[in-house]
Amino acid sequence: MRLYSNLTAAVRAALLLLSCIQIAVGAPDATSIKLFVDHSPTPLQGPNITVPNDASTLTFFVTPRVPLVRYKLEGIDHDWTARTDEMFFMLRFLNERGDQLSQLSFPVGGRSKGWKGAVEKSDFGSRKETFGVPADAVYLSVAMTSAGPPSLVGVFAVSAINIKSVGDAASPPRVLMSDSQPVTPLEHFWIKSGTHPSMAYDLNHDQGKGGSPVLVIMDDDLTGHADWASDIHGLPRITPGEVLEVQWQETYSVGAGGTFSTTYERLPPGPYRFVVEDLTITGDRLGTTTAISVFVPRPYWKSFWFWGIVAASITILSTLVGRQLIRRKIRRHLQEAQMISDERLRIARDLHDDLGTRLSHISLLGAYGEGNSGDDEARSSFRQITAMSRELIGALSETVWMLNPKNNDFEALVDFLCRLVSELCRLAEIRCRIDAMSVFQNMAISHEFRHNVSLAVKETINNALKHSHATEIKMTIRLDENVLKIIIADNGVGITRDRSKTGLGLESISQRMASIRGRCNIRPLGDDGLEISLEAPLV
Repeated sequence: MRLYSNLTAAVRAALLLLSCIQIAVGAPDATSIKLFVDHSPTPLQGPNITVPNDASTLTFFVTPRVPLVRYKLEGIDHDWTARTDEMFFMLRFLNERGDQLSQLSFPVGGRSKGWKGAVEKSDFGSRKETFGVPADAVYLSVAMTSAGPPSLVGVFAVSAINIKSVGDAASPPRVLMSDSQPVTPLEHFWIKSGTHPSMAYDLNHDQGKGGSPVLVIMDDDLTGHADWASDIHGLPRITPGEVLEVQWQETYSVGAGGTFSTTYERLPPGPYRFVVEDLTITGDRLGTTTAISVFVPRPYWKSFWFWGIVAASITILSTLVGRQLIRRKIRRHLQEAQMISDERLRIARDLHDDLGTRLSHISLLGAYGEGNSGDDEARSSFRQITAMSRELIGALSETVWMLNPKNNDFEALVDFLCRLVSELCRLAEIRCRIDAMSVFQNMAISHEFRHNVSLAVKETINNALKHSHATEIKMTIRLDENVLKIIIADNGVGITRDRSKTGLGLESISQRMASIRGRCNIRPLGDDGLEISLEAPLV
């Protein structure tokens, strides 16, 4: 027995060494990870990969350097994924000739609850099954196998196998196999088989659980499998229809190795890292990993730069549309202003051509009547008619000048004011001094500005002529930073204490200047006159 124990320990050590040699020699130097996008046949490789944002599937194709690995996609998977497969504990039923009639299979996969990295350290879990013996079956064989997919790797250990019949009144129970009475010699009762039988070994009753042998399969070959099976003549004969009960203890760590692929669908935009960690046959960490980083960009219509461009485009479009509307409004306003200007020009021409001609005719008739009349009273009447006609002609001339849009510039306004003041002083036989800049920066002015300034100056001069008793009037015109300043001074009596009797009409002048954002200032010149200043911005 001591020799048998030493031999089994040596065999187990040789198996572990062979497994390590296969891992070191037969496996690639490093785990390879290839990434396939959708159904593309060409993989994307490299430590950092950017995939299209409309990719529907990402498939990671992994070729491990060791038989067993686990993986996860950081950013999606919260825990590792370990691929699993199944080994089997079986009961085989055979007929008199030793042909197998049927079998019962009890699979195991993943890790058992008591697994602690090795069979010797692990806690075994108990299982119990009841079954009936099929017809024509006379022999029973107990087996365990790693036969299945080539990717199957791992460790499966079974101990303490008990088989007994469930008796009744007609047939008392009997024991077919008991762990308290282990069968010896083991090599005659338990038979190794499979394409790689050396992966099957046993721990003797001194090393096993409960004093019974521990049958172990350590499958580290991706191309082979191993079996343990009892000799068909090693157990008592069974009777068809007999009800049997089997109990056993087991521990295991079973996974799937070799090349594999895993697919993820519709990953959200963001960075990811696919990690593959190397494991031992028993599922323990080796401390080596292989990883690739994957970045899924945002769709352009979800990107900040896209919405920035959209916002900028909307802003530019709104600005262009707004400018177009403003230009259209300005164009319409200019057209209306041009229509008004044309209408004023027409009215001015009509007044000049029609009323001017008629008033000139009346003035000529009055002069003719005054010269040819012998009656003094009649000559006086004709003289008044002539004077009134001339006054009307002057007023009509001023009106025509006001209406004519061609006079809407600063130079025309200054020229008109000089002529207006000179004519009014000449008729009143009062000295007139005009100080105006000889050269002005000519610019366009509005009809409203020209109209109000002209009437304000005219009214100021008329008030001085009627109420000041002055012998001289001085007018100064200058332009200071686009502000028109007109100063009218006289050497008359100034403002009397009773302003209600002066008739200066200062309120009307102030209102006219205020309507064009200007003002009217009055400053007495001691006892010898009055100075009125009119100021208004040109623009």
